[in-house]
Amino acid sequence: MNLPAELNTLLPDGLFDAVQSASGAAIEQVRPRGGGGASREGAELDLRWPDGRMQTAYMNYDVHRAGAGDDDAFLREAAIIKSLSGQHKAAGVKVAPFIAAIPEKRALLGGFVDGEANFNKLVTPEDRMAVAVDFMDQLAKLHKIDVSASPVEGMGPVSPISTLIDQRIDLLRRRNKGKDWDPLIQLSIDWLADNVPSDLPAPVIVHGDAGPANFLYSNGKVTILLDWELVHYGDPMADLAMLCLRMLFQPFVPLPSAFAAYEAAGGYPVDLDRVRYWRLLFQTGFARASRFNDPDAPPPPNLGMNMVYSTIHRRVLSEALAEAAGMDLEPVALPDSPLGAHHRSFDIALDDIRDIVVPRLADQQAAAKAKGLARLVKWWRDIERFEPGFHEAERVEIGAALGREFTSHAEAWTAYCAAVKAGTLNRKTAIQIANAHATRDAALMADAMGALAKTRFTPLS
Repeated sequence: MNLPAELNTLLPDGLFDAVQSASGAAIEQVRPRGGGGASREGAELDLRWPDGRMQTAYMNYDVHRAGAGDDDAFLREAAIIKSLSGQHKAAGVKVAPFIAAIPEKRALLGGFVDGEANFNKLVTPEDRMAVAVDFMDQLAKLHKIDVSASPVEGMGPVSPISTLIDQRIDLLRRRNKGKDWDPLIQLSIDWLADNVPSDLPAPVIVHGDAGPANFLYSNGKVTILLDWELVHYGDPMADLAMLCLRMLFQPFVPLPSAFAAYEAAGGYPVDLDRVRYWRLLFQTGFARASRFNDPDAPPPPNLGMNMVYSTIHRRVLSEALAEAAGMDLEPVALPDSPLGAHHRSFDIALDDIRDIVVPRLADQQAAAKAKGLARLVKWWRDIERFEPGFHEAERVEIGAALGREFTSHAEAWTAYCAAVKAGTLNRKTAIQIANAHATRDAALMADAMGALAKTRFTPLS
């Protein structure tokens, strides 16, 4: 057991005292745990109050402010958990009972709730469906809270959903400028701006990141909804759209079954057109790739895996944009090529990483980075082999679309980007070229992706 003097060293500087001050309880034990998401850390705490009451609590924290969102987002997260533990507890939405929030440390302290996060541990279809039905019931309960009559204290004003959409699109436009400008993102933004849904409902509480791995379950029931950093007032269909995005990399039940369970639990009628709209809006935000080439941006924690996910998001965005625009995409030409001049060197490097480097690494983080490096080596190998042929095919396609001859791929791509920016190229033609570009990028990364190369949105119906 840790001595009291040692407990202080198990949390970042100042957090131990801040927790005791905010909660009014003494910390008797600290057990560091994994946090929520890539940037958060966590700890289980045994607390004792002056009246002798004891409670095991869980705290997640982001003292370096490395995570998504800002301080206002943290305050909204704290507000909703406090509300669902008190003001709106009768709604039956399961959260960790609120104890305290420490905004300056982005630390949130709540009662400990046990459960399993990995949906894949549910083996039978019946067990998977039981948990999924209960999860959709939780979303329905959340959406049924009447915020017009009883807004959440601390979450800010309840604005029309159309205002939220305008703000999101404006943010995407501001980010897609200068050296960060991207034709695929531009095409998606333009479609979103031209096709804002009509007849939007009154705003509800939207979890913002709902789906597998963001809830715990036990004995066939959800025990807690997690990770409320993106909570906001908005369209209930936005939560169903985010479920689609989370299912790109996390298992769940078929969406038609999930949607039927949501409606049966008293949720809003599922509007698939609005689900597609929000799915595209969210995916547009995920698909920005420029940060990998930005010298001012911090390096990602694992470049190989981050490149894999970025490439998938961009190809999926191009396909979702085509679906939203009512297009049937043409097959993309992927010319084959002989082995590259340095193919043997790449393969030797890959063998060394797999057979010698990784087995001798005791450090888990180092081993993960080595495997990420192997993905990059596979990508570099296939760039040498296939990219010249892919560029030639794209040069010809852009020339046909613009009615001009180009002497190089770089010249053709520059002209295509200029036409998209100016709005002079037929939108469907521009989307087809953007999809071909994203599909070829994904083909270059396919061996590095492994099983993820087949990642697609799950059918909505």
